Amino acid sequence: KYRHYKERSPKINVLELEKDHIKFELKGTDLTTANTLRRVMIAEVPTLAIEFVEIFSNTTVLHDEFLSHRLGLIPLDSTDAKRMNFPQDCYCQTGCSKCQVVYELDVKNTSDENRDVTTRDLQCAGNNSTWPVHTDENDAIVLVTLGKRQELKFRAIATKNIGKEHAKWIPVAVATFQIDPIVKINEGVMDNLTAEQQKSFAKSCPSKVFKYVEDRGVTVTDNRKCVYCRECLYWSEDRTDVNEVEDLEDLVSIEQSTDTFIFTVEVPHQPTISHLNKTCTSILYFQDRE
Repeated sequence: KYRHYKERSPKINVLELEKDHIKFELKGTDLTTANTLRRVMIAEVPTLAIEFVEIFSNTTVLHDEFLSHRLGLIPLDSTDAKRMNFPQDCYCQTGCSKCQVVYELDVKNTSDENRDVTTRDLQCAGNNSTWPVHTDENDAIVLVTLGKRQELKFRAIATKNIGKEHAKWIPVAVATFQIDPIVKINEGVMDNLTAEQQKSFAKSCPSKVFKYVEDRGVTVTDNRKCVYCRECLYWSEDRTDVNEVEDLEDLVSIEQSTDTFIFTVEVPHQPTISHLNKTCTSILYFQDRE
């Protein structure tokens, strides 16, 4: 016997798009595919991150290992990562511009005041132009603060890899989804409640899913505000003045959609969103073929 699966045609509708996050609707697929997309975003999208650090001089308050760890967590613009090779797949022996990006930093504080060393002090060697993420001129990441006559000089190498290998290659800060809620009001039962009871019911929802309107009663303002807290279902259990209403347990129903999901993804910068979209699509395509 063979199982016959229903053919699906997933579609994405962008709901919100900002420089550091995107919210979109995934329709026409199942929970397994939605969760696979989330996991691919986190663990399988190739990005760039600093992997090797050679420190020549460090007289700052941070020891070498601590500083190297901070460098590894700097978010890098990985738009060009698709044109680079994984280190293990590159034909070179000692590293080249096709599998790594080299950064250099040489800063010495010659003043009497403290000086912040930031990601804007990094110099990209060679022809690569992959820089740390800066959304504006004032958001440079502070690496360390130099005191009087302190200096820092090092050479760092960024390579291509995926979040499954180490968290520093994860391209997203947050990648979550919610199953689209379906909230329905039983109008027949609702009409048996008084105006005060309907107002009380509408206020029972902490997410403001319901709204009381004069001459119309209680209406659903936005299904997607529902967080499945079930306070609206518990409303009748906490009241003693509605016991005479029949079928009160059927006043409202909350169900989960089987083919619609709301994703919220936070990223370091705008180009990452396009990079995520194209890369996730390619990865899912080839996984499906395998």
